[in-house]
Amino acid sequence: MKSPTQQTLDEGAQIVRGDQAGTPFNVAFVGGGEACHNLLRILDRERLSRLKMKILGVADTNQQAPGLIYAKKLNLFTSSDFRDLYTLKELNFIFELTGSTDVREAIRKTKPPEISLIGHKGARLLFDLVQIEIEKTDLDKKGQEQYVTEKKHIQTILNSLPYNLLVVNQDMTVNMVNKTFRKNKKLNHEDTLQRNCYEVRYGLDKPCAEYGRTCYLEEVKKNREIISTIHEFVTDNGETRFEVITVSPIFDEHGEVIQLLEVSRDVTDRIKLEREVQKSNIFFQNVIQSTVDGIVVVDTKGNVLIFNEGMENLTGYSAREIMEIGHLSSFYNIDVAKENMRKMRSDQHGPLGKLNPTSMSVISKTGEEIPVTLSASIITIDGKETGSVGVFTDMREVLRMRKDLEEAHLQLVQSEKIASVGRMAAGVAHEINNPLAGIMIYAELLKEALKDDEKNLSDIQEVVDQTLRCKRIVAELLEFSRQTVGKVSFFNLEDMIEKTLNILINQALFQNIEVTKHMEQDIPEMAGDMGQLQQVFTNLFINAADAMEGRGRLSIKTRYDTEINQFVVLVSDTGSGIPKELRGKIFDIFFTTKPVGKGTGLGLSICRKIVELHGGNLMVECPPEGGSTFIVELPLGFVEKPEEESLFI
Repeated sequence: MKSPTQQTLDEGAQIVRGDQAGTPFNVAFVGGGEACHNLLRILDRERLSRLKMKILGVADTNQQAPGLIYAKKLNLFTSSDFRDLYTLKELNFIFELTGSTDVREAIRKTKPPEISLIGHKGARLLFDLVQIEIEKTDLDKKGQEQYVTEKKHIQTILNSLPYNLLVVNQDMTVNMVNKTFRKNKKLNHEDTLQRNCYEVRYGLDKPCAEYGRTCYLEEVKKNREIISTIHEFVTDNGETRFEVITVSPIFDEHGEVIQLLEVSRDVTDRIKLEREVQKSNIFFQNVIQSTVDGIVVVDTKGNVLIFNEGMENLTGYSAREIMEIGHLSSFYNIDVAKENMRKMRSDQHGPLGKLNPTSMSVISKTGEEIPVTLSASIITIDGKETGSVGVFTDMREVLRMRKDLEEAHLQLVQSEKIASVGRMAAGVAHEINNPLAGIMIYAELLKEALKDDEKNLSDIQEVVDQTLRCKRIVAELLEFSRQTVGKVSFFNLEDMIEKTLNILINQALFQNIEVTKHMEQDIPEMAGDMGQLQQVFTNLFINAADAMEGRGRLSIKTRYDTEINQFVVLVSDTGSGIPKELRGKIFDIFFTTKPVGKGTGLGLSICRKIVELHGGNLMVECPPEGGSTFIVELPLGFVEKPEEESLFI
C-alpha cells in the first residue's frame, strides 16, 4: 500500500503548494465524519492564522455527523447540500472527505471554476500541513519532499494515460506533454519543452491560422470555454485519420487563463465503423422505404418505431401521424395483434418466433377495412423480446383479380350452357314444330266442327292457346340459337323506336302508361339488323310495362356520343325496380321474376345476345328513388362480333 504522500494530489493541492502559497486559504469541507471532526479540533485559530487558512463551512447529508455537529458549535456555516458552499464568499478550496467517487465527481462537475477541489486522499495534505506547523522546520522539509513526490506521481499518472496530453502556455509554447504524446509524435522530452505548440503538435513552421487551419487553443483562450471536437487530418503517407480533441482552459485563483490543456485521442477506427454503420442504416432505411409492401416495426408495448412508405400508401396515414399517435391500434385490431403474437410464440403457424402469411385486415385513415396478408417475426436481442416486425401485403388487387377470374369462369361456363341450349334448340326445334303444327291443324278443325258447342269450344281454345305458347317458346329458342346478325341495313334509330312503339301502344297493357320521348335530332343513321333490334326494344318496352303493372311512365331517351361514335338509348320505367341481389341474374337464361306461365326467362338473354352481336352493350341501373333504367349502347360503324369459342367443352 502506498503512503499518503504517494497518493494523487488534486488540483487544489498543486496550486496551494505552488504559485498560490501567499493567497488566503479559504476552505470548506464536504463530509462531516471523523476526519472532519479531527481537523476542526486540531486547526485552532492560532494554527489557522499561521497557515493563512480560514474554514468557512461544512456540508454533510447526515445531520448527526460529528464534524457537522462540531462545526455548529464553532458557529461555522453548515448545510446538508454541498452546493450551498459555493455561495460562501471568497471560498477557493473544497476538501472532499467522504471518500465517495460519486460525490467527488458531482462536486467536480458543479463547482465554479474559481474553486478548486481536493479529494479525500488529497485531504491528507491538510493533515501534513498541520503536522508541518506542529513540527516546524522538520515537517517543512518533509512537505517539500511530499510535493516533489506527488508531482512525480501525477506525471506518472499522466504518462500512463492512453491519450495525448499537451499543456500550452499563454505565449503558445509547450509547458509539458505526457509520454503517450511523445511516443505517438516520436519526440524526446527535450524536443517538446519551450517550443511552439504548432511545431510540436503538427510539425508546422508557423501558426495554424496562417495555413488556414482552425486553432482550437486560440479559440479556448479567447472564449474561455472548453471545446471538444473531431479533427480530421491526412498523414504524411496520405491516410485520413480522425482525432477527438478536447481543449480546456486552466485558470488561476483570479479566474484568469494561465495555461491551456489539450487532450486528444485517435478515433479513426471508431469513426470508420460509425460511418459504415450509418451507410448500413441508410441502405436499410432505403430498402424498407422502397418496398411496395407495408412494413411496420413496433416495440413490445405496440409503439410504432418504423412505418414505411408502403404502409403510408396502404392506410392513408403518414409516418409522422402514426409516430405522434404512437400505437399500432390506430390501424390494427389490438385483439388480432395479440392473437398473432400468440401464434408467433408457438410453432403451429410457422417457425418459432415467425408467422407464416396470414389473411387479416387493417383499418385505413378513412375507416376502410383493407384486406391484407401479414407475415411477421418477433425481434429478439440477447434472447429477450424487444419488438416485432410485420410485412403487410395489400390484397385488394389480388382479390379483385380473383373475383374477375371467377366471374369470367362463370361467364364462360354460362356461355357454354347457353351454347349447349342453343345447339339443342336448333337440333330439336323443327322436330317440335312438326307435331305442334299437327296439333294446331286438328285443334282448328275441332273448333270448326264444335263451333256451336260452347262447353267444349273453350277447352279447344285452351289447347290452341297453349300450343301457340309452345310455338312461341320454340321460336325464342331458335332465335337464341342464332350465332350471327341477319340482314344488315341502314336505318334511323328514332324511326325504328317509333315503329316499335306503334305496334305496342294500342295494346291493353299500355293503355294507362304515359310514354315520354326525348330523341336527339340530327344523329347519323345506324347499321344493323333492324328486325332483331326491334325485338330488343319490344322486349324492353313490354318488360317495363309489366314492371309498372300497366300504370306509370315509360321514358325513352336517345343520344349520340360523337367522341366515341356510339348510340345510347335509355329505357326507364317507374316500377318498383329490381332488387339488388337479382340484378346480376336478370340476363341469365331461363331466369325470370314473372309468375309461372307468363315469362320464359329468355327475353333479356336474347336481347343482350343481339346487342352484343351488334358490338354493343346492354346494362341496367336502378336509381335510389325507384324504377329501372336499361341502357343500350350501339356503335355507329357496325362490325359483327365474332362468336367466342368455348374454353370448357
